[in-house]
Amino acid sequence: MTQKIALVTGASSGIGKATAELLARNGYYVFAMARRMDRLEQLRSDQIEPICLDVTDAKVIQATVDHIILTKGRIDVLVNNAGFGQLGAIECVSMEAAHQQFEVNVFGYARFMQSVLPQMRKQKSGKIINISSILGRIAIPGFGWYAASKHAIEALSEALRSEVLELGIDVVVIAPGLIKTEFAAKEFELLNTVVHPSIYKKLLVGLRHLMAGEPKAPGPEIIAKAVHHAVTTPIPPVRYALPADSKTAVIARWLLGGRIFAWAIRRKMKYFPY
Repeated sequence: MTQKIALVTGASSGIGKATAELLARNGYYVFAMARRMDRLEQLRSDQIEPICLDVTDAKVIQATVDHIILTKGRIDVLVNNAGFGQLGAIECVSMEAAHQQFEVNVFGYARFMQSVLPQMRKQKSGKIINISSILGRIAIPGFGWYAASKHAIEALSEALRSEVLELGIDVVVIAPGLIKTEFAAKEFELLNTVVHPSIYKKLLVGLRHLMAGEPKAPGPEIIAKAVHHAVTTPIPPVRYALPADSKTAVIARWLLGGRIFAWAIRRKMKYFPY
């Protein structure tokens, strides 16, 4: 049988790393991509080939995809995972930082999708897995720009799914809730670069309350298993939401309505400005 070829972005740590390793253990030849080559080299094996790549560089992405097609002859799976979270009040996050949030989290995904789709159409097969977030369906204080980027991924995925459905290509969204990775620490590093007026002090404290459960959250392996299920199932679900908080938050938003749900979130964050 022809070996399946998978591309995983943001593979140097967390969800991307766990996904690349799990797919490799299950027979896929994985191109693991990220900017931190020192981290990627630790993954190198007979089944994993590291590639240093920035998802904002369209020319390098296209050249990389062309090389993979030339050397391997096919692309079976794309796992769009590279991203970061820009925290901060919408008023205070600079437009430059907001643009960068979309450059990586939205256009980075789109560049890869546009690059692999011609080959997948030619093969009449392929799976595109877009890692979204619990915040792809809801938005909470302090996460506005990040949530906006994940809302965009949900919309792009839904539209693309219908566009390529008859072409043998599946598009799946996986929406993690709180997962134990390096992600939260990086979010707070970026948050510290944003200047907030004193009126937002309670918001900043509230963000830390909200993320306090991260050390006890499930590890990235739970998301990697969902990716593996999606790529090996003939007709996968269109959206995976896990762990439980990702499912329950969307249901709660629908049941409670916008105002009550927003109040419940602020209460959890202990965020009452006045």
